[in-house]
Amino acid sequence: MPSAQNPYIFILALLLYTCAVLFLAFFFISHKKPTWVYGLLGKGIVTPKETDSFTPQFRSSLYSSGAIIAIRFNLDTGIIKAINKTGRDLLGIKETANSGHNKFLHKQFLSDESREGLSKELNLHKRVKNYPATCSVNDSLIKTLITAEKYENGDVEAMIIDITKHFNIYQQIEDQNIFLQNILNALPVPVFVRNTNEQSPFTNKAFNDTFGDADNDPFEIYDFHAATDFIKQTLKEPEYTRPRQANTSIFQTEFSTTINDEFRHFEVQRRSLKKRNGQIFGLVGVATDITHRKQIEQDLRDTTRRYKNLFWNAAEGIATIQSDGRLTAVNPALATMFGYNSPKQLLELVPNTEVIWRNPEQRLEYLQMIHEKKTVIGYDFEFVRKNGTTGWMTISSNGKFDAHGNLKSIESIVSDITQKKQSEIELKRCATIDSTTEISNRNALEGYLNSLLGTKTNSAFAVVFIDLNNFKPINDNHGHHTGDKVLKIIAQRLVANCRKVDFTARLGGDEFIVILNGVDSKNILSKITKGLLDAIEKPIILAGTTHTISASAGISQYPEDGNTITDLLKAADASMYEMKRLSKASKINEQLQLLANS
Repeated sequence: MPSAQNPYIFILALLLYTCAVLFLAFFFISHKKPTWVYGLLGKGIVTPKETDSFTPQFRSSLYSSGAIIAIRFNLDTGIIKAINKTGRDLLGIKETANSGHNKFLHKQFLSDESREGLSKELNLHKRVKNYPATCSVNDSLIKTLITAEKYENGDVEAMIIDITKHFNIYQQIEDQNIFLQNILNALPVPVFVRNTNEQSPFTNKAFNDTFGDADNDPFEIYDFHAATDFIKQTLKEPEYTRPRQANTSIFQTEFSTTINDEFRHFEVQRRSLKKRNGQIFGLVGVATDITHRKQIEQDLRDTTRRYKNLFWNAAEGIATIQSDGRLTAVNPALATMFGYNSPKQLLELVPNTEVIWRNPEQRLEYLQMIHEKKTVIGYDFEFVRKNGTTGWMTISSNGKFDAHGNLKSIESIVSDITQKKQSEIELKRCATIDSTTEISNRNALEGYLNSLLGTKTNSAFAVVFIDLNNFKPINDNHGHHTGDKVLKIIAQRLVANCRKVDFTARLGGDEFIVILNGVDSKNILSKITKGLLDAIEKPIILAGTTHTISASAGISQYPEDGNTITDLLKAADASMYEMKRLSKASKINEQLQLLANS
């Protein structure tokens, strides 16, 4: 230890000691890279040697690629050591003289879940291929596939491919498939889709319950599954296959088979599926069980006695109609369908079948089919009952012609399908009506906006986005049943305060959309919107309890704020949130003012 009496020697020794400490610190940081050093100095520090390029094999194939992100980072520290230009541009990393990214960590763009999963796989297998991950680029989440390899020093070289667009397209296709499958399952009759590879990508529940798995070997015997023969459309069609109408791709097929030891008849209507260029890529069909009808038709051909027995006891209506429209024979079932007490009363009060058909055009079309094909199977028409009410029937007829080809009479079997038609109408209604509020739903809204945007006039209209501010406490404190009643009352108020030319829909939850047609003045839009908000804020009394709801609204105008559904809804939504922000700021200022004056 130098003597304190010689200050120059002491200062020199202190300088040498300090230089030695700094050299050792630099050596450890540059070469050893101990974990505890990072803990002391911070994980964002990177020395020039830590920005080494990728391995030659990786760099030669990926580093200069503009289509993907090529990156090298340390799995333990998270520090990015090298990244290609595409990656720097996407992640906002500015290049410097040394590395340009020595303070950017992989956790700043990889989500926590993706980072943890990737680390686990690399630690286990040292290499991953097409690992799905979520990254944050420019404040947006993107879906990616990562192929990476980990080295002994903890470094990882990886390429990242953006699959967001493909993922979204796949998700949309999957959603559409689910939507289509739900519609098919709601139908009471078997429905199937068949492609050129003899596969059935779609079959509904009724089909599976009746026939089982459409792609099982036993179903090769069913003619209606022969998609290839249908698509080829040979010049000579089999007798059981005939076009419903000339120059159409709709075919009607009948076949018989044994299901669960029961011999059954089916009628299948098939329509070819075509691409935009006209190329046929499959078919869609509906199979109807016509076993009962076939049995009646066969019995009618057997004997007169069997015919009379079936005629008077059949559940379907049976009638003989002359060429001039006169009814000469009807059974009790038909009389009951039309609301008459007996066949005799029907024959006395209905001189001609013209009064039964509600639409003359349908009757003319039906008669034309009889003259052209001599037989009509499953023709649906709207009829009029004795009391004036209407319903739907399906009729199957066989025309009787003389030697000269003149129509003499028509033997017909009819069934009342009013309930089925009503179910179809209800199904269509449910697809466009919100069950809670009984106003239009999101599907109807999109259809309506598509029709507005598709018109040639391109008249101006506005989209008003309305969001309820304090609706959740009603559900929490009084239950969803009360909340649904409140939503329904608010929907009724919105409809009542709109014009007939306007359109109101529930977007979902506590959000509503009002389309104001023919309004382009901002003053008028503001006035109408204020009226809607005032109507919402009126007290609602349910079971002795008063509920007060407020709302915020945003407005977008066509075409100023966009010319697509997405742009218009997004602009209206942004406007609504801006209104909420201003309202909140205004309330805060009022409270601050009150505090200042107190």
